Amino acid sequence: MKSLNEWECFLEALSPPSHIELGLERVSAVWARLIQDAPPKVLTVAGTNGKGSFVEVAGTLSHHLGLRYGQYTSPHLQSINERIKLGGRRVTDQELISAFEVVESARSKVFLTYFEYLTLAAFVVFQTSSLDLWILEIGLGGRLDAVNIIDPDVSVITTIGLDHQQFLGDTLECIAREKAGVMRCGRTTWSNASNVASILAQSAKELSANIRFMDEVADRDKVMLPESNVLISLDNIKLPRPSAALACLAMDSLGYPLDKSIENPIQESDILGRMSSYVINGRTWILDVGHNQLACQFVTKQLSGRVPKPDRVVIFGALVDKDALSILKILRRYTTKIALVGIEGERGRSISSLESQWNTLFGQTAWRTFATLSDALKGLPAELGPKNQVLLFGSFILVADALRHDLFN
Repeated sequence: MKSLNEWECFLEALSPPSHIELGLERVSAVWARLIQDAPPKVLTVAGTNGKGSFVEVAGTLSHHLGLRYGQYTSPHLQSINERIKLGGRRVTDQELISAFEVVESARSKVFLTYFEYLTLAAFVVFQTSSLDLWILEIGLGGRLDAVNIIDPDVSVITTIGLDHQQFLGDTLECIAREKAGVMRCGRTTWSNASNVASILAQSAKELSANIRFMDEVADRDKVMLPESNVLISLDNIKLPRPSAALACLAMDSLGYPLDKSIENPIQESDILGRMSSYVINGRTWILDVGHNQLACQFVTKQLSGRVPKPDRVVIFGALVDKDALSILKILRRYTTKIALVGIEGERGRSISSLESQWNTLFGQTAWRTFATLSDALKGLPAELGPKNQVLLFGSFILVADALRHDLFN
């Protein structure tokens, strides 16, 4: 029997995690060999940002309601088990190994990408766990993502911005149409993507789906739930309010009765790597996996009121397929103290590449540069003052590397 580590090596040899092949034919063929019963209620979320927060809050609500629920999300920071949860707990090594064995026995000669294999494994875990609700996060896009082989009872589309253009198209309109693929005939989709509302409305019409927009029933810190007929306060929550509001609306549309008692659990919801705060030697560090313009705008806006501009410090690194130029412009407005770091690996952007982009934008050298994050975490603290707050931002890989460092352990 393979260990979980051996299975991970097998999956990575079969298809590296970075390898993407959108399409449903192969994954549907394998799933057809596995499926025994129709899934229970299913909630699927697509979008550019806020999906993970949505999944977390939907899970919090499910726990509060006493439901048996599963959550599937991606990517992971430290352990592959993070991607699949049952009742809020990470799937065990043995549960995941057993699911991999089932998928492999059904796969035969069908090629599956790393993500497709994990998606089917998650479905196997859920199928054998007698759940009331599956909460599923689309990995990339919507229409052709492996998760979309399961028909949702309610779907959600969070914010939509430019990301993964090489797969989804170069315009917001193209990206919105791909994400609209999670809609289903006669079923409700909630969205806060007001910037592409007309495109989503047109897609809903073509699919005979029911599209509703969050701003119909929500303002900055409150949301009115149509089915439960209750006003929920989203004040003092740790995760993004739009994601929390959408989770409440989606659960309400599924027919689950919600009341004011959900407010306290929502306030306590958080996710590792999303505005995660650490106080080390009296100094605050914020770790965030955001890697696009929308995420950068959200994070810097949230932090701007916490500390004066002279005390703000950023450590930033990016992958080669991300729009570093746009992010750097936003960070430069947030602070002048930006330390650029290189990210190693196949998709990593080197420090020389990042420095070149900085120089092109601003015509000067960056405040500090480091070849690797390890170098930055070793050399930077000695240069910081006691009042500095440090934001580490730019990539899941960057945050994962930080969490392995002695500074955060």
